[in-house]
Amino acid sequence: MNKILHFYDTVMNPVCNRLLNEIPQHYKYHSLRHTLDVVEMSTWIGHAEGLSEEDMNVLKIAALFHDSGYLVTRKEHEKAGCVIFRETAAGFDFPEATKLIIEGCILATTIPQRPNNLLERIICDADLDYLGRDDFPEIAEMLFEELMNCGEILSREQWNKIQVDFIGKQVYHTEHSQQARNEKLKVNLQLVKYLNE
Repeated sequence: MNKILHFYDTVMNPVCNRLLNEIPQHYKYHSLRHTLDVVEMSTWIGHAEGLSEEDMNVLKIAALFHDSGYLVTRKEHEKAGCVIFRETAAGFDFPEATKLIIEGCILATTIPQRPNNLLERIICDADLDYLGRDDFPEIAEMLFEELMNCGEILSREQWNKIQVDFIGKQVYHTEHSQQARNEKLKVNLQLVKYLNE
């Protein structure tokens, strides 16, 4: 079996179990649900962008670990996620160059996003895919609850202003996401602007 695919298949359930059981319950957005969504959307965008099977496996590993840092910290959780990935990968034999690519993808999801290659562009788009989807309102509400629970915002009014600013600056990096999400992104921006009036 391909070494990279073997790693993904072996660690998928243990990582998901950790996310399910160890991430604080008041993290309503950064949860197992979000991670699985990013894995799914990375796969969807990756296929549309013509990724090879090997690159797809690399991308799925990065998506699986991209928010694992929330297991230990909120601040610079991407760097913490790279450490967790490294620790998990220590007993597996696959190329160091591949591990560096995975870490690059994890770090690329740092806001503001600055992806440097196709894999990084795909995971960045997958991470914020919901901004251009029909389920945006319910997912945004989960993030609002989490930020309130963590004392990072103080009111609904503050949140609405953050949303207008954030969505107004959102740019999808892949051609597929631009075609699939830009129109709904505009609709969702108008929705948060309306809520902010």
